[in-house]
Amino acid sequence: MYDYTRKPNENEEKYLFRLGEAKESGLFDAGWEEIASIMNKEFRIDESDYRGSTAYRKQYNVVRKFLDAGVFVENIDEDEDYRIRKEELQKEKQKLTDERTALNKLLREEARFEENLSILEKTIEENSKADFPVVKENRETVEHDLVIQLTDIHYGLDVSSYFGDYNPKIAKQRMGDYLSEIIKIANTHKAKNAYVLLGGDELNGNIHPTVQLQNRENVVGQVIKVSELIADFIYELSKYFETVYVNSVAGNHSRIGKKDEVLRGERMDDLIPWYIQARLGHISSVKYIDDDNYDPTIARFIVHNKEYWMVHGDYDRFSESGLQKLVMMIGIIPEAIFFGHLHKCSYDDISNVKLIRSGSFCGTADDYTVSKRITGKASQMVTVIGKDGVEACYPVTLK
Repeated sequence: MYDYTRKPNENEEKYLFRLGEAKESGLFDAGWEEIASIMNKEFRIDESDYRGSTAYRKQYNVVRKFLDAGVFVENIDEDEDYRIRKEELQKEKQKLTDERTALNKLLREEARFEENLSILEKTIEENSKADFPVVKENRETVEHDLVIQLTDIHYGLDVSSYFGDYNPKIAKQRMGDYLSEIIKIANTHKAKNAYVLLGGDELNGNIHPTVQLQNRENVVGQVIKVSELIADFIYELSKYFETVYVNSVAGNHSRIGKKDEVLRGERMDDLIPWYIQARLGHISSVKYIDDDNYDPTIARFIVHNKEYWMVHGDYDRFSESGLQKLVMMIGIIPEAIFFGHLHKCSYDDISNVKLIRSGSFCGTADDYTVSKRITGKASQMVTVIGKDGVEACYPVTLK
């Protein structure tokens, strides 16, 4: 916003000329009526000496005409105050141009995002016509629940290298393998409920140039297809558990812009739970528990009256210092924290707080992971929770 306040060294003529220049250049969004009002308020002590907009406009135009004709050229070079004022005006004009450019860029990005949402809404509406049937399988259960981490699927990645192969077809196959192993663990422990944690990076996104080159699907296609894959997975789980609870945090791969230019809650991953709820909303045994999350990057859930957290891992370290920062920020000590992000299953116990990390569906496959030396086989983590807390962790290796 242009600062039209009169400066200490400005007499009536200098002040009028500055306001007129700012108006003509577009920096000061005001008409001559408003400028006349400002000038009268500043200089006309006697109301009978009031001047209208025409008088001020003519006074400015006369000076402007002589200035453009070069009549004052010799004096202008010696007028330091005029030179400084002119430089300030040019700076303000450049700032305005930069702000308009940034605004236009933002408007273009929002338009593209709204178009993507329209495509998603249309797809959900079409797919929802074939709802999953409600099926329930009776099974003896005890007071055990499973925490099923589903993180770093990186759907859309298509790569073949010395370190491994990965594509949407392999992702679907590994989802089926993971489901089979979960059912075995559930039967072993006679688990009653399942907590499915969507830990971020379900889609591969396009945050790095190498990621963009290795994608088979565009980002909207990734969201739609991985959402269908996860909806199928949760539906199958609902056959084996009394209740399937679903919570989620977003990962770093689904950012819709550069890291420092977007809010932490603006991630395409956030559309996946919305999509799944539209597909499985009629199944009463599937419940969504994201209402009590602390933040888009910090999820919370309660099992047997104990509090558990989930983070993706791009903001939080899998270490004592990372644990301390989270605990100090929230003011509560959880029973355990579940992580993703680094593509390998890990477990640690720090001051009686369990840190549990799940792996990835792609393992060591894409160029970015190889360049960062983040190695490991495709895997996910299943945790058994009883009344006293974490009882067992199962790193499930995926073929």
